[in-house]
Amino acid sequence: MIDTTLAGRYRILKVIGTGGFGKTYLAADQARGDRPCVVKHLTPASHEPQFLDTARRLFRNEARALERLGQHDRIPQLIDAFEENNEFYLVQAYVEGHALSEEWGHGRLLTADQVVALLQDVLNTLAFIHSQQVIHRDIKPSNLMRRRDGKIALIDFGAVKEITTHIQTSSLDQFTVSIGTQGYAPAEQLAGRPRYSSDLYALGMTAIQALTGRSPNALPEHPDTGELQWQDALTDLPPGLRVVLQRLTQTSVHRRYGSAQEALADLAALDTLAESMAFQIPETTLMGAALTGSPGRRRWGAGLVPLALAALVLAIRHWGGWVPLELMVYDRLQQMQPPAGPDPRLLLVEITEADLQTLQRPTPDDATLAQAIATLQAHQPRVIGLDMHRNLPQGEGHGELLAALEAPNLVVIEKLGDRPSETIPAPASVPPERVGFNDMIVDPDGVIRRNLLLASAGDAADSPIVYSLGLRLALQYLAQEDIGLVSSPVNAAYFALEGTTFFPLTQTFGAYRTVDAGGYQVALRYRSGADVTRRLSLGELLAGEFDPDWIRDRIVLIGTTAASAKDLFYTPYSRGATADHQMAGVTLHAQTTSQILRVALDGDRLPWAWPDAAEIAWILALAAAGGALGCYSDRRWGIFGGGLALAIAVGLPIFLFTQGGWVPLFPGAAALGSSWVGVTLYRSYQRRQPLPLPGTEIMPPVMGKP
Repeated sequence: MIDTTLAGRYRILKVIGTGGFGKTYLAADQARGDRPCVVKHLTPASHEPQFLDTARRLFRNEARALERLGQHDRIPQLIDAFEENNEFYLVQAYVEGHALSEEWGHGRLLTADQVVALLQDVLNTLAFIHSQQVIHRDIKPSNLMRRRDGKIALIDFGAVKEITTHIQTSSLDQFTVSIGTQGYAPAEQLAGRPRYSSDLYALGMTAIQALTGRSPNALPEHPDTGELQWQDALTDLPPGLRVVLQRLTQTSVHRRYGSAQEALADLAALDTLAESMAFQIPETTLMGAALTGSPGRRRWGAGLVPLALAALVLAIRHWGGWVPLELMVYDRLQQMQPPAGPDPRLLLVEITEADLQTLQRPTPDDATLAQAIATLQAHQPRVIGLDMHRNLPQGEGHGELLAALEAPNLVVIEKLGDRPSETIPAPASVPPERVGFNDMIVDPDGVIRRNLLLASAGDAADSPIVYSLGLRLALQYLAQEDIGLVSSPVNAAYFALEGTTFFPLTQTFGAYRTVDAGGYQVALRYRSGADVTRRLSLGELLAGEFDPDWIRDRIVLIGTTAASAKDLFYTPYSRGATADHQMAGVTLHAQTTSQILRVALDGDRLPWAWPDAAEIAWILALAAAGGALGCYSDRRWGIFGGGLALAIAVGLPIFLFTQGGWVPLFPGAAALGSSWVGVTLYRSYQRRQPLPLPGTEIMPPVMGKP
């Protein structure tokens, strides 16, 4: 490529970068007086016409986005985007300067004032990027260039890496493409669900590296929360800046800044920030002058204290303040449930790292999959689910695979995606009734806790309703038991199986407050954290190393569990795990399928939750109980009653969880405990106030007397 001229204009001078996203060259733009520019070269993994059409569409979409972004003076301008000989090229302006990683690589650390300036500089640029509905997804020191004028430019957008990954690795057969750099990218981004605040997290970690000289991977983690422990290395950091960095780098999106503008506002008021403002609830005054005095007023005061504290608890609940804590409790309770063991109705044929090493391919070719399906069909499975995208040929044997996919007991997948550019269709020859989507609903903290059963194929009102892979497999299995979907007698808009209504999850289900409840979702109750079903590797299947009874009359799922496929997700079992802390997508589909079968055949209940009115009544009742206990806290039975009430407030949600219910624990316990303590403190204060002596009350004068 050196000395080659592309598009009759760009003369390649030298290679300046290589990596998973392709090669990057320094070139001379002959149409602009040999001005230096950067050329990114993308070579498609396949030259099949259908693959090239899809790659071309994705390439053009991202080029248009980069063109919009290049209008900002801190982002390299997109000069050109073209295709030549079925290969793709992006041409951007060359940024003269050096990466911040070069500065810090020589041991140079920034002062607090310099870090504030860096944050303000980059946050202003991110505010523009986010206003264009784009997430950078790869903020780190090597992608922040200090220009000759001292200003910081942002390069190497993660969106470009995603499209080049699709084009160069033929990764349209993967469920998730995770873009970002380990240590800088937060959990939700690594799970394939980036947010605008994901860029803020990465910027916060970059700022901490500038202050400490240590990369995020070199920082110790808190053993329970997983938060990086950087504060001890920065004991002299100004309190206001400490608050900003803490909020930028929160692992929970609920506690992180929601936008670049919010962070900029705090940076503009560093002198007035205090750590307690960011992460602690301000103290509430429990007594005042109006409540002192007569015994009657004291009783009124003792009644107002629990009411005020209950209102505070409900306000925190309304704004989602309890959600992170409740999700931690939910995950822990899920881990504590006794495993039900492998579901005997399912079999997982997994494609492991060892299988890929044997095949010497990142994914099995079509001929291998066709052979695997034929081997399974010979032993009469009830239904087979293929959790691998095969809308485009993969190696040899595509015709054989399409013939295998014509079997009436075989279900394939499609991907709906969040945007049209992310959609991956099923093979055109497979009818819609044997297609299920494999999209997963990810919570804001990157964990899978919900089961999406039905969704709309588009935004239009008349878009068809599509089924999930798990629901398709379960219904095909249940059809031979004469069980199918029927309208619920409770509400005709809901469906039921064997008399059990599948109530769709709402935005405020359980501890959720404003969760995205689109589509038809239910809460996912895992069968176990490890072996939801018997496993058989692809190599063992092809070698015949199995018992035919494992296959006969079973649901068989085929999918990749190899880590290199990047189809891995965080689950409630991830928190605190020392190994295998993520679950493969195909295993999650086995979990969702097993849940539906357990409801239809085993009489299991779907997860349920109290309505909002019941939760509020529970909180108010516990606040009243806490107030009553506070009035008698100096008596022995009062202390005993308090312990009993606290055991009920904590124990009832835990017990109900074992029965399939999700009742928030913290709001009720907080209302009980704070009211108990609050009224106890109030009464202690009042007892220290002198009461007026008899006959010394102030009386109005009698008319006619001096």
